[in-house]
Amino acid sequence: MGRAINPERHLRRLQSRSPSVRLDAVRALSRADATPEVVRALAGRLGDEDAEVRAAAAEALKAHNPPAATPEVLRALAERLGDADARVRRAAARALWRIACFRPDAVAARPEVLQALPERLRDEDGDVRRTAVRALVRAGAEATEVLRTFLERLGDESRDVRAAVAEAVERAFTTGAASDAVGPIFETLLALLRDEAWGVRCAAARALGAAGRAAARPEVLRALTERLGDEDADVRRSAADALGRMGKAAATPEVVGALAERLGDGDADVRRSAADALSRMGPAAATPEVVRNLTERLRDDVSIVRYWAARALGSMGGAAATPEVVGALAERLGDERESVREAAAWALGEMGAAAATPEVVRALAGRLRDVDAHVRRSAAGALGRMGASAAAPEVLRALAGCLRDANPTIRRTAAWSLRKLTEAAAGEETRPEAVRAVLRGLRDGDRRLREGLARILRGAAYAPEAVRAVAGCLHDGDPRLRAAAARVLGWAARAASPEVVRDLFGSLRDPDGRVRRAAAEALGRIREAAPREVVGEVLKRTDGDDPLAPEVTAWILGGWKE
Repeated sequence: MGRAINPERHLRRLQSRSPSVRLDAVRALSRADATPEVVRALAGRLGDEDAEVRAAAAEALKAHNPPAATPEVLRALAERLGDADARVRRAAARALWRIACFRPDAVAARPEVLQALPERLRDEDGDVRRTAVRALVRAGAEATEVLRTFLERLGDESRDVRAAVAEAVERAFTTGAASDAVGPIFETLLALLRDEAWGVRCAAARALGAAGRAAARPEVLRALTERLGDEDADVRRSAADALGRMGKAAATPEVVGALAERLGDGDADVRRSAADALSRMGPAAATPEVVRNLTERLRDDVSIVRYWAARALGSMGGAAATPEVVGALAERLGDERESVREAAAWALGEMGAAAATPEVVRALAGRLRDVDAHVRRSAAGALGRMGASAAAPEVLRALAGCLRDANPTIRRTAAWSLRKLTEAAAGEETRPEAVRAVLRGLRDGDRRLREGLARILRGAAYAPEAVRAVAGCLHDGDPRLRAAAARVLGWAARAASPEVVRDLFGSLRDPDGRVRRAAAEALGRIREAAPREVVGEVLKRTDGDDPLAPEVTAWILGGWKE
């Protein structure tokens, strides 16, 4: 929808001899639709004899981005970067920055722009220097020669320029473009960590963090650790974030101790960043002091701090699994915030069997009914990591109930956990209620879920009652469930009983062809694998009047065909 500005009149007024009329026309056209004619006319005014008109034309082109990203406009703006008037240079730099935000490819394709912008890093006007840096960064100009020019400006008299250049270096580290100038960059950034302006100190810390493990040098770690005690909370937060991005490489006793102290910071964002950083360091940061302070933060007034405290403890795994920690995490399973409940469940799962107390297992099973899907998924996954201690009847029933969850990810996670618990409890009784639920799950439309459930059943060591539970499904009203039950009985051939064999023979007369085929295949497997006494007992129970006698006899004698 147009801006209700008729450009024709204002395009004519651009030809006026009066600078004030031309200026008024340029400002009016900045609100008109960005037609090619309007854009060309404004680009032409970049060469106006009046500096105020030139600056207004650059501002108008900034407003008309991205249609203004034409080679002609970019060329004209690059020329204005060398204008004698600082107002025009500022406006041209801002226009190029704005265009680069939306069309970085267009700016990066113009050699004259990429040549003119670095020259402006030495401009006498601080605003021009700062905007030139940002335009270059947006255009993706992080080549080594440009970085060297950036480094010259890291000591700029303007704090805004110093901060902008530090941000540019951060981006260069992130994209990998600073690898050829790492040494000089680190030296300069370390100096900026002591800058009088808090914004510059923040930017320097972020830039060092962007370098990741490569920045985990003793002098860098020492300087960032000092900034953890900075008077400004944003600087403390940035320092903690930077150390976290270096991960385990930064987990020295001095760094870990300083981060543990920041867990009690008066600023919630600093506490959050400290916990986040410790979570990235994992078991290497699991000192008694850290574990104790993180446990206290599980009761923090701010939910995001509680979340990261739980994540940090979980990342430390068994190294942090003290009774106090496990109890505090179990308590957080009832937190008012979904994200905290999810993090607590995940953390307990990461601790595995070390956290599998009856109270924890019971609490996680309860979270399988949580209103939040993320919490249910984390709880299901955690139970699967806890081994045989979690393979209680009520847990298996609860996980089996998750196979009916509306969320397919939760169904798959529950299937995985059922398999893990079945494997962990090998040789123990497999609960029939869980088996029945798994069989029903085989009807699910989710292929990945069906495959996961099939693995559970294939690997299960069935107790007689579990086999009977499967055989009972041969009489279910759903033919898909009957067929699934027949297939599973074939997988569990060694556990087949005479009753199971009789039920499968009955399924050979099922009205559904899928069931008949599955039953025939199962009987073939049982004939090869079942103990002799089972075969003999089947024969003993079959007399001449039995309608199944011909099939049973042929099966026993080996002449029966599937």
